[in-house]
This record gives sequence, structure tokens and C-alpha cells, in this order.
Amino acid sequence: MEQTFLSDFHQSLHKTQLSNSSSLKPFSIANSLILNPSTSIPTLSSILQTLTQTLNQTLPIQFHVIIISLLSRLSITHPNFTSSITTTLNSLLTRPTLSPRATSLALSTLVSLTDKPEILDMSEGVFLSLCFGSSVSVRHKMMLNVEKFGVRPSVLVTVLLGFSKDPFPYVRKAALDGLVWLCKCRRVVDFRLVESCYLRGVELLFDSEECVRCSAVKMVCEWGMLIAEISKDESKKDWLDSLYLQVCEWGKFLVTNSEDKSKRVWSDAVYVQLCLMVRDMSVNVRIEAFKALGRVGMASKYVLMQTLFKRFENKLVEQLKGKHFNLQASSAAGAFVHGLEDEFYEVRSAACNSLRMPAILSAELAARSLGLLMDVLNDDSTIVRLQALETMHHMAAFGHLKVQEVHLHMFLGTLNDMNSSVRSTARKVLRLTKLHDLPMFRLVVDSIIQSLEIYPQDEPDVLSLLFEIGRSHGGFAVNIINEIFLEMDPSSESDWEFNSSKTAARLALAISAPLSHGTRQHLYSIPSTIFSYAVTMLGRISNALNEVMNQETLLAYLSHCSRSTIPNSTLPDSMHDKIVEDDVCTEMDNQITLFHVADQHEVHDEEYSYVKFVLANIVEIWPLLKMGCISEVLMTLRSWKEELATYITDPHQTDSVLTFTLQYIHVVKLLSKAWWHVVLPRDVHNKVGDMGYIMQKLERRLGELRYRFIGLSKEEELHIEELTLVACTMRLSFSDFRLHESALKKLSIYNETSIDTSKFKIEVMSAMQKNDSDTYRFRESLEFFSLKPLILGGNMKYMKAEVDIGVNDWSTPLHFVPGLPVGIRLKIRLHNTPIDTKLWLVMTLSKDLIQYVFIDLKQFEGSDKIREFTFIPPFYRTAKVSSCILRVSIGMECCSEVFCSFRGHGGPNHEIVYLCKEKEVFLSMVVKKS
Repeated sequence: MEQTFLSDFHQSLHKTQLSNSSSLKPFSIANSLILNPSTSIPTLSSILQTLTQTLNQTLPIQFHVIIISLLSRLSITHPNFTSSITTTLNSLLTRPTLSPRATSLALSTLVSLTDKPEILDMSEGVFLSLCFGSSVSVRHKMMLNVEKFGVRPSVLVTVLLGFSKDPFPYVRKAALDGLVWLCKCRRVVDFRLVESCYLRGVELLFDSEECVRCSAVKMVCEWGMLIAEISKDESKKDWLDSLYLQVCEWGKFLVTNSEDKSKRVWSDAVYVQLCLMVRDMSVNVRIEAFKALGRVGMASKYVLMQTLFKRFENKLVEQLKGKHFNLQASSAAGAFVHGLEDEFYEVRSAACNSLRMPAILSAELAARSLGLLMDVLNDDSTIVRLQALETMHHMAAFGHLKVQEVHLHMFLGTLNDMNSSVRSTARKVLRLTKLHDLPMFRLVVDSIIQSLEIYPQDEPDVLSLLFEIGRSHGGFAVNIINEIFLEMDPSSESDWEFNSSKTAARLALAISAPLSHGTRQHLYSIPSTIFSYAVTMLGRISNALNEVMNQETLLAYLSHCSRSTIPNSTLPDSMHDKIVEDDVCTEMDNQITLFHVADQHEVHDEEYSYVKFVLANIVEIWPLLKMGCISEVLMTLRSWKEELATYITDPHQTDSVLTFTLQYIHVVKLLSKAWWHVVLPRDVHNKVGDMGYIMQKLERRLGELRYRFIGLSKEEELHIEELTLVACTMRLSFSDFRLHESALKKLSIYNETSIDTSKFKIEVMSAMQKNDSDTYRFRESLEFFSLKPLILGGNMKYMKAEVDIGVNDWSTPLHFVPGLPVGIRLKIRLHNTPIDTKLWLVMTLSKDLIQYVFIDLKQFEGSDKIREFTFIPPFYRTAKVSSCILRVSIGMECCSEVFCSFRGHGGPNHEIVYLCKEKEVFLSMVVKKS
């Protein structure tokens, strides 16, 4: 069959050449043979030789393009032909009769296949000739792919600046996008040249075309941040002396030198320039403007304050006068107010997001921002409400959220929102909110319980929230507990329902008070009967508090408190305090400590001692690594891992602490290899493997540590988060820019959500704000990282899944009919998986053929500890093949990770972590019997 197709290809190509026709049949046959993985190497060699010979003949223009595309496809599918193909393409570029379209395609293909210096040197000349040619489409394509051709920055910036005034708008847009890329690479550092690029962006902010203005906003943002950073090197120039700013009394700060003054003035100018674009007629331009404001972030306090007032105040009006700009701070008046009142929800959402940076700079700015955000909570768009609450959560994480009573009713209204994500985010904000008086605390508690009565499905999160705010506001909680007890007293005439969600919520609040350090002197004012009532709802409460304590510890705590008796009132207060301290608090502290250390880990003494030894000594390897002892470090880690593995006697009964420690050692090993890649020259990289492969494994292991182990303490989470930040920084410090995009997204998320303030974190944030593509700056920040000790404690549980397919192999395959769905019968066993976990069954037939099926755990009986059920998902994408292997696995969606779009039928919106290894399902087509 293959030879028949090959013969048909040669014959049809010969006929096409003789008749000078435009038939595409020979190229269609060649494409089929190239893409078919079963095609033999001799056949492919014959096709390559024929296509190469055909290129040397006189052909219509479209045929050259088609043949070059086929050669590119052949190189991708069969890399062993790359050398021959690059030689052919290289010879094509020297042919003057080749059309511009074919030349551009050949150049793009060639630079993507090789990075040889001689090719890159030649590509610069071809690139310039194509850019200045007559074909607009080719010129546009060259502008879109400027990063591929290895053009010198000094040449590239000149070309892009020139084409930013091209008559065709999409060429102007592509040129501006190329300048944005060039700025992110930080390959231009001359102040005058940077200034020229910035001013060109400012000029094009008022272009007649929307697409050009959008790119101009991005360009002003990027080049503006760069010029503000490097302006301090030009601070001694005479023209900067005219940029002195009179800062009003309430917001002034001392200008210690001309460098700080210069940088601050440029930052203000960039910020005000972007504020002018939030009133653009185009929706897309307004969205880009707010995104840029959120990215720039830093400006003088009086400028930021001006953006929060719709009508400017005379005392805030300051003039920015310089050589190239004449702006007033009043131009920024009401920028965010206009954004939050925009008629399009996309603009309002972008404005909410960009408010985060001003809100964390000072409490005064946060207070004004909060007043604006409270009005947004009534927005018609769920996305806008959610974004406003996320901004509030960001403010709360930095300690700048001060909710006043006038705002409280509007904020608490979000607890009854119809959207579950909005309600969940509102509860996240409440966890970090400090309530200042008893009436406010009472109002919050009542609103939370009212929300629970409307949405009983939120019970676990609501009970956890009430328990947490009860511990944070123990004095207020104690004051309302007696009122709760009077309503719960069976002797009273109240119509109390002892099995309701409202009862469970109030009990969760009541039992939290003894665990608050500020209320120890009030413990015996809590009726012990309340703790007895709580025992009757042990399952519901423990399900909500599984991250704090397990059911056994909670039962011990409730039993102890229910046996407590009220001390004699004749005893002095000091004796009461001593009894309380010794009898309840110390007892519970001991119980919880024991629980954290040993009870829930189920680790034998010998195993746990070795685990503690490894975790205590692993910090000593980092100084050795910096000294260059990579072999000794890897050998030590390997020996520890092998020793710990000897304690695993039954792979089906996985110990959480042991598994965590083994994976942690593996993470440190990968981290050591990656660090060695970053600090050593390229010629020794092959000693420890490929950087991309190492980083891929490291990020996957870090994801498993973070998401597959539930019940981690805050210290453990921060430790893993710091290692994740290190991994992202290592990606950014490596010269391969293909690794940068995902790392930048993750680094931005962790920078926004983390409240850790280590020196390493501060340096990384500084590098992000100054220069997000300077590899040297990120590599420099790694010097501030040092591996810290890790002490395991908390209710740690390892989440895993087991999938059983039954008897299934090539002798007993599962039969299917091509084009029709086939049901896959699976027996699934889940360990330590909460019911609200988003699980997906991933069915993979090939790299590009993946189907996702959501597993709703609420439909299956079982506990969070162990849940077994039979699941029969249909696989819809059966192909017309006689047999195939379908790979099945279970993944957990990590909702706090980077948003990404998965291919296939449906699927998760975020990255997933796999809970088990892939299982193979053997499928065979049903054969009709004659």
C-alpha cells in the first residue's frame, strides 16, 4: 500500500509539471505519507529527494510555499532529516527569484530548526530585505515573529521604530508588539534610546486605530517602567533639575538624592499617561489601560490618591514638567472611579484587579479603595463582584482591610450571593478580617448563620469559618455563648431544632472559644453542656475542621470540656485562673501537641526518629551545594531516600509522613540539580541533565507536595510555597525564554497571594517589578535563598487513588464500534479525599486526543478517609482502528494554580495533579462475522 501511494505521488507530480497545472494531488499524497507514523524511512527519503529536486525547477509561487511547508512538517515528525532540510532551505534563501512569501516561510522554518550562528547571521540580512520589500503581508509576518530571527537589538529597535509609523495599522501594531518583546528582554539599556521608544509609544496612544492604541498602551507600560528604572543613571543631567515636584503636606516624603527624585517623577509621568487612556472610546483600550496600571503600580501617593477621587482637589494638583512631557496629576482624577462605573463588565473587572497595588501601599489608600469596592459588590456581573472580593482579600492579607460598620451590611450581603464562588471568597475575606466591637461581631455571626440556612451545601466551609473567627475573637464569642445556651436549653420553651445546620454552626462557634488564648479567664463561664451537645454532631463538625484536628482529637477535646465543672465562686480570681490554665488549656495544648507530633502520623518510633534526623540535617546540604559539592549532595540524598524506603512494607498502606519525606527529598534533589544548571557554564550542563526536563519534574513534585497532602500546617505550606518560588525564579534565571511564560504566571500569582516576607521573597518581588526578563537579576536573587529546617506537624494525610480495570489485556480486550461511545468499567478507591475535591478522570488515546470526565463525589457513598465505588465513564472519541490502548488516570484540579485551557471534551480550567499512575485499557474493534 505504501509503495502504491509513493508511485502515485511521483506520477501525479510528473503530470503536474508536464501540463503546468495547479493540481494539489501530489502534495496531498506526500502530506499523508509524512504524517503517517508507519511510513518507512526509505519512502520518506524518496519524498524528500523529489521535493528538493522540484524546488530547483520553475514552479508556480504557491507550489514553493506548499513544498517548504511539507519540508517543515517532515523535519518535525522525523528529526533525522533536519540536517538535509536545513541545507535545502539555506540554498533557497540565496535564490533571488524566490517569492517574498516563500522566502519568509523558508526563513522562519530555517531559524526554528537550527540555532547555528552562521544561519542567524545570514537571517538578519534576509529579514531586513523582506521587511523593506513591497509585500505588506510578508512585512507584517516579519514584525510578528521578530524574536525568532536573531537580529541584533541595535538593528531591531531601529527597524521596529521605523515601522511603528507604517501606513498599514496591523503592521504598526506588530511593530509595537515587537518593541514590547524587546523591552521585556532588556536588550536595550541606552537611556536616550529607551526614552525614544517610550515617547513613540506615547505618540501612538492617540492613533486612529484601536488595535494600535492597545499595543501602544502596553508599550508605554513596559518602556515606561524601564525608563523609570534606568533614569537614575542620568540623574546628573541638567534637564532633570527641572523635574522637582512639590508634594503636598499630607503625602510628602523626603527626596534624599536626585536619583530617587528622577525615578519618582518618571514613574508618576508614566502612571498619569496611562490614566489618560482609561477614558478611551474603545473598550479594549480601556481594559489594556487598567491592566497596565495594575502592572506599573508604583507612583507617588498623591497621584494614586487622585485616581480615587472623581473631582480633583486643588491641593492635589501638581505639574509634571520636563523636556518631553507636560502633564498634570489632575489628569489622573477619578481614573478608578470611571473604571468601576464603566458600562462594560470587562473594564470594571480590570479596574478592580488593578486597585490591588495602591491598596497595599498604605492604609489611607486602602480605606479609600475599600469605599469604592463596596459599591461594586452590588454589580450585576458575577465576575466583577468576585474580582472586587479578591482585591479585598489581597488587602486583608497585607493588613490594610479595615471594614467599618457603614460598609458591613453591604459586604455581608455577598454571603447570600447566588454564586458559590462569590460566597466562598467572601468567607475567605472574613477569615482575615478583624472585628472591633461586639455588635459588629454579632452581626457577622448572624449573617453567616443566615447564609447557611439559605445555602446548606456550604455547611463545611461555614462551620470552619465560625470556628476560626471564634478563635480570633474569643472574648466576643464568649459573650454570646450564654445566649446560645439559653436557646438550646431543653427546659426552655424555645422551638430549637437540635439537628439543624444552625445548631451545628452555633456549636462550632461555641467550642472554639477555649482555644483562644485571649479568653482563658472566661473558660468556666461556658456551660459544659454545650460541649456535650457538640458530641452529638461530631461527624458534621469534624468534617468541617479536618484541617485543624481529626475526629479522634475533637472527640477527646469535647469529652474533656464536657466533664469540666464550675469552680467554687468563693475561690479567689487568681485560683480560678490557675485552675483554668492547668485544667483545660494546658490539657488541650498537650493533646493537640501529641496529635500533631505522633498520633495522626501513625509512624513507628524508629521510623519517625529517622524522619526527624533527615529533616534536621537536610539543611546542611545547601552550603555544600554552593561550595560545588554536587556529587556529594546527590549521593547523600540518595542514601537517605533508600534508607527511608526500607520502612515501606506495604505499598497499599502508605504512611503520610514517610511519603511526604521521600517526596521532599526528591524535590531537594531536583532543586539541587536545577540550581547547578543556573550557576554553572553551559559546557557542564549535560552532567546533570536537561534543564527543561528537570524543571518539569520539579514543578510536578512540588505540586504533589502542595495539593496531595491535606492538613498541612501554615509553616509547612509557607515552606513549600518558598520552594515553588525558587523553582519559578530558576526558570526565569535561565536563558531559554521558552521556559519563562508559565514561570512568570506562577510567580505573579504567588507574589499576589503570599504574605511571607523573607529576604528572598522581597528580592524576587523587586526583580518582578523592575525587570521580568532580566535573567541576571533573577539569578542574583537566588543568592538570598537558603534551605530552611522543616518540622512536620499537623493533621497530614496523603491523598491518593487506586483504579482497577479487572481482567483486560490483548487476549481479553474491551470491544468497541468505531464512532460510537464505549463504556469503561472502573473500580475506584480513594484515600483521604474530601468530598468537595474536584476530580477528573483523564482518558488519553494520544497526545492530541484526551477526554476529561468529571467525578462528582457527592454521588458516591463513603467517607473522606476511604471511598470505594464503581464508575462507568463513556469514551466518545473511538477511532477507526482495529485496536488501540486507552490510558486512564485520575487527576485533581488545583483551583489556586495558573488558569489554563485543556483540550478535549470539557475538562478542568486549572492545572491538575495526578493521584495515581496511568492504567492501560486494551480496546479492540468489533469484527462482523460472515
